Amino acid sequence: MTDLQAGSFVVGTAGHIDHGKSALVLALTKIDPDRLEEEKRRGMTIDLGFAYMQLPSGRRVGIVDVPGHRRFLKNMLAGVHGMDAVLLVIAADEGPMPQTREHLAIIDLLGIEHGVVVLTKSDLVDEAWLGLVRDDVTALVAGSSLRQAPIVAVSSSTGAGLDELRMALDAELAKTAPRPDLGRPRLPVDRSFAMSGFGTVVTGTLVGGALQQGAELALLPAGRRVRIRGLQQHNRPVEEARPGSRTAVNLSGLDHSEVRRGDVLALPGTLPASRRLDARLIVLPGVQPLRHHQELQMYHETSEVMIELNLLERDELRGGEAGWVQLFATQPVVALDGDRFILRVPSPAATVAGGVIVDSAPRRHRRRDAAVLSDLAAREHADPATSAVLELGKHPWGLKDTELAGRLAVSAVRLETILAPLMERGAVRRLAARWLTRRQWEQWVTGVLSVLRAYHEAQPLRRGMPKEELRSRTGIPAELFGELLTVLADDHALVDQGGEVAAADHHPALTSEQETAIAALVAELEGQPFNPPPLPDLVRRYRLTPALLQYLVVDGRVVRVNEDTAFARSAYDDAVRRLRRHLIEHRTLTVAAARDVLGSSRRYVLPLLEWLDSQKITRRVGDDRILRG
Repeated sequence: MTDLQAGSFVVGTAGHIDHGKSALVLALTKIDPDRLEEEKRRGMTIDLGFAYMQLPSGRRVGIVDVPGHRRFLKNMLAGVHGMDAVLLVIAADEGPMPQTREHLAIIDLLGIEHGVVVLTKSDLVDEAWLGLVRDDVTALVAGSSLRQAPIVAVSSSTGAGLDELRMALDAELAKTAPRPDLGRPRLPVDRSFAMSGFGTVVTGTLVGGALQQGAELALLPAGRRVRIRGLQQHNRPVEEARPGSRTAVNLSGLDHSEVRRGDVLALPGTLPASRRLDARLIVLPGVQPLRHHQELQMYHETSEVMIELNLLERDELRGGEAGWVQLFATQPVVALDGDRFILRVPSPAATVAGGVIVDSAPRRHRRRDAAVLSDLAAREHADPATSAVLELGKHPWGLKDTELAGRLAVSAVRLETILAPLMERGAVRRLAARWLTRRQWEQWVTGVLSVLRAYHEAQPLRRGMPKEELRSRTGIPAELFGELLTVLADDHALVDQGGEVAAADHHPALTSEQETAIAALVAELEGQPFNPPPLPDLVRRYRLTPALLQYLVVDGRVVRVNEDTAFARSAYDDAVRRLRRHLIEHRTLTVAAARDVLGSSRRYVLPLLEWLDSQKITRRVGDDRILRG
C-alpha cells in the first residue's frame, strides 16, 4: 500500500442551488465536475460530479459534487454515502437558503461530523455583510453535527481564501479515523457506463475492505457473479483498491445497462440482502408526525427504495422525537448494522427523518413488546461480544462461523478473538460446526428432556423413545441432533439405547396386578413350550394392553415370532439350541425335521423358522434351512 493510497479521503459538497458548489470544485481541483451537456447548458448541476486533488499534507481527496436543486435531492443523497468530510457551501451574498437547511439536516442525520462551512462569492459583499452572514451561519450549524466546523470565506473567481480552505479541510481530515479494512469490501454503485475498449465501468466509494484485480464479485441484491478486469483510484490504475477512496471498477460478465445506481459490489456470500430492517429513527423538528404503516422513500448509501414504516413503540412519531422502528422495503436492501439512512415523504417531497440500522436481518416483531425493545436498546451500543450473542439469539439453530462472521461484518480471525472469552465464560458453545448461546443450549436440552418425559408418562412400559420420533417432535435439525444426543449421553442426562433414547431416570415399572398377569401368562407359555396357546387368546385371557405386550417383548420375557405366536424366552432359547445342534450334525433342516426335533407341529414350527431366518440365524435354501456363519 502506497502512502498516497493510505491518505485517501472522500469529501462531498452540499448546499443550495446556484451557491457555487461546482465552481468551487473547479477552482480547487481544475476539474469541471459538471460532466453532462445539459448541466453545462443550463449552468446547473443535475447529477453527481466527481473530481480529485491533493492537499498540502499530501492527503489525496476525491470530491463528490452534489446537485443543490430540490428536484435532484435524490441524486444528492446518493452522493453523501461514504463521505469523510463535507463542504457546506453558502453564498455570501444570499446566506442560508431552504436547501442549505435541508442538506444540513441530512448531514446531521447521517452523522457526518467533520467539514468546513464555505462562504462563496465573498468578493460580491463587503466585510460588514460578510460578518452578518457568518453570524447567521454560526447560529444555523450550532445544533448540528457541524457545530465545530470552521467557516472560511472564498471567491472561486479571484482565488481568494482557497489556500485557507485547503488548510482548514486538511486539518479537519486529520481528525478523521482512517477507513478500516474489515476484509469485507462493498462498493455501492453511483454510476455505471460503457467505456470504449474496456466495457462496463462502475464507480462508487469503496468501504469495508480492499478489492484486487481479477477477483470475483457478486452484484447485489441480485447476486450475479462478475469479475474485476481493472481498478482505478484517483484516476490512476491500481492492482488493489483500498477502502476510503473513490473507486472505478472495470467489470467483465455483464453490460453496463444491467447495473443501476443502488446496486452493491461485494465478495460473494459476504453481504446480506434483506427487506426488513430494525432501526433507531430520529424525526426532524417541525415536520408532520410519522404514522404507523406510513409509506416513505428510504435512501441508504446509493439506493432509493420505498418502505413501510412500522412503529414499534407508539402509533406516531412527532417532529423532534426518536423511536424504534422496523422498516419493510419493497425490494431487498444490502445493509449492515450501523449503517445510516434518510427517509423522505414522496409528495410533496421533503426530508422528514433519518436513523441508524441496528439489525439488518431481523425477524418480524410484535409491537409494544418489552423484550423486543430491550433487545434493540442493547444492540444500539453493543460491543462486539454482546453483538455476537444477540445475533446468535435470533437464529434458533445457531450459525456457522462464516454465517456469524458475515452477520457481524468481521473477519474469521476477528471472530475467533470475539468468541474466545465468551466460550470461557460459557456464554456460547459450539455444536456440530455451529455456534449457539447458553440460553439456546439450555432451551434445546429442556425441550429434549421434556419431550422424553412426556413420552415416558404416556408410554411408561416402553424402555425408550424412538430417536426419529424424538427428533421430529423437537424439530432439531438432523445435522445437530446426533451430536446433541451424544453430549447429553456423556453428561448422563439421557441413555442412548441405539434406536431409542430414554431419560436417565426412566425405569419401566409394572403394577402388582400387571406383574401377576404377566407371571401367569409366562407360566402358561412355559407349560406348553413348543405348542403355545394362540397369542390373541392369551391377550384376552390376561387382559394385556398393547403397551404391556410390547413391554414383555422388549423386556425379553417372551419372543413374538408373528402376530399369533409367541414363545416363552426359556422355550425359545431351548428351541434355538436344539435346532442349531441338528444343523451342526446334519447341515440342513427341513420343516418336518424341525417338527420332530421339537415335538411340535407345523403351525408353530414354520413361523419359528421364518423368524430365525429374519434374525440371520438360519438361511432358507429351497425347502431346507442351513446355519448361517
